[in-house]
Order: sequence, then structure tokens, then C-alpha cells
Amino acid sequence: MRLYNLDGLRGFSAMLVVFGHLFNQLGVLGGIFGDGGAQVGVQIFFALSGFLMGFLYLRFHIRKLAAIDFLRRRTARVFPMYVAVVLASYLSLSYAGHPIFYAVNSSNLVEHLLFVKGVSVLWTVPVEVHFYLIFIFIWLVFSVNRAIGIISLAAMIPVLLFIPDPLAIRPSQLSFFLIGIMASLVPPFRSNTAFALAVCAIFVAMPAVSKTLGITVFEFWRSPLNVAATGTLLYTSINAPLAKLTFGSLPARYIGQISFSVYLLHWPIMAAITTHTDVDDNGPLYVFTVVVLTLLISSLTYFSIEAPARRWITGRNGWVRNDLASATAVADL
Repeated sequence: MRLYNLDGLRGFSAMLVVFGHLFNQLGVLGGIFGDGGAQVGVQIFFALSGFLMGFLYLRFHIRKLAAIDFLRRRTARVFPMYVAVVLASYLSLSYAGHPIFYAVNSSNLVEHLLFVKGVSVLWTVPVEVHFYLIFIFIWLVFSVNRAIGIISLAAMIPVLLFIPDPLAIRPSQLSFFLIGIMASLVPPFRSNTAFALAVCAIFVAMPAVSKTLGITVFEFWRSPLNVAATGTLLYTSINAPLAKLTFGSLPARYIGQISFSVYLLHWPIMAAITTHTDVDDNGPLYVFTVVVLTLLISSLTYFSIEAPARRWITGRNGWVRNDLASATAVADL
């Protein structure tokens, strides 16, 4: 069983980030995407990762080969394209004298390669990798006692929203990953109404929108509204017929397939076009050009870098067989 709707949800998340950055730069729809609204797409990404981890692995006890397979698949999903972008950024800055991609230099190259932290939109990838390591501990707890695991997850989500941020770490970000895991543990149901309301809630959760509505009690990454909206959208997207028509459509699923490249490459493409275009006078053309080039170049990098590297790293004969045979279809979501 492949959860096609979640492919499209991943594509939707990627395009929220892309259009959020585009419209913020143009000063268009600031009442929706303003104040960092593009990061709502990142919150959905984190929740999707949590769902995938829970769906694939928490129904089984952790074993050495299972853990190795988990790490191999996560490595295959994230490392090749991310490392390629980091190295391209470093080389372009070192030899061209300016960051064609991102400002990766000799002072922060190791931090990027060790997934300590990242500049610009690269910041999310180290955070995602940290979640993978945390998941192994969660998997261990579920293997010992599933009930304790579920209760612990449910208790931690609200707690993380109120823990002070130590140094550069934001515990509140983990709550989105955990809400995704929780969504994977609940039997899905079919409801177009719930799905439509969840989509509306995602836009209400945009910082500029929530402030306009007077919902200003919580900071963006600490907002229970954002956690609830993200988890509800993920949960209702699985089986709702309306989600199948939208997120389950071929275009949405394809964008979801190349979404990691879309996320990593849209920013440098925006920057490159901005240097050669009067953005203020050519807004619609600028948006169209960025979107088309992002999709085209992301398709190229997906099929030339991501997909081959993923096949090479995972191989044809992984640990996932028998009981997990139906789950392997979503392993690359």
C-alpha cells in the first residue's frame, strides 16, 4: 500500500515554502505569508517525517538489522542531495568568490557536513537528522512497552512547546515530528469536511493570519494551533476522497517526489534570477520563471542524483521483507 495522498501533501508543503518565499520577496500576500509563513510548510515536512517513521517501524520491535535498515533508508533519502548542495555551495564560494548556492565556507563547512546546523533553508536538514536519532530512542521505548510509548509521546508534545530554547536548539520543533508519529498510530478515517477544515486551519496558522485574527498568545513555533493544524491535515489527508483528488493527483504526487530538490534549490534559483531581473516591475514573470526553473532543475537533480544514489545506498535487498512488505512502498515518501 502506497499512501499516494501523502506524496502530494509533501509537494504541497514544498510549494508552500516556495510561494511563501516568493510572495514575501515581492511583498505580495504579506497578510498570509508574512512573518515567516513559509515555515508552515517546514512544520508539515517535520510531521510527515514523524508519520513515516511511526508507520514503517513502530508496529515492530527494534532489532539490529531493522535499525540498520532504518538508518540506511534515512541516509539515502537525505544525504546525497544535501551533501551535493553543501559541497557545491562551498566550492562556488571558494572559487567564484560569491555564494552561487548558500554561504557555506571554511568556517561552517564541517558544521554542515556533520549536521550540526545549516545556513538559510539548509537549517532544517540537520534538525531532521536529529529527529531520526531521537526516533531510535522512541522505537526502543515502544519495543519495551507500547502503551508507555504512546502516553509519553502524548505528554511530551505540549511540554515541548513550553521548554526554553537552549542555545540554538528549539525543542518546540520536535513537537511537530512527534505529532506526525502520533498520527501514524491512530486508525485513519474518511472525511472530506475534516480535510477541508484542516486545510483552512493551516492557513489560519500562518503567523500573519493568526495575528490578524488576534491569535497572538503563542509564538509561531510554540503555537498549539500550528501543531494541531499540522497533525490534523496530515491525519485527514490519508483517506479523504477530496485529498485523493488534490494531493493524490499526478502533478501533486510528482512535485512530492522531487520535493527535497525543490526545497533545496528554489532559494538559489530565486537569488540568481533576482540579480538579473527587476523583480518589482516583473513580479508575475519572476514568479513563473522561478517556479518553472525550480521544477525543471529539481527534476534533473532528482533523476541524476537523488534517485540513483538512493538505489545505490539502499540496494535491492534490504531488511524490510515479509511483515513489512506492504510498508516498503512508502519508504521513500
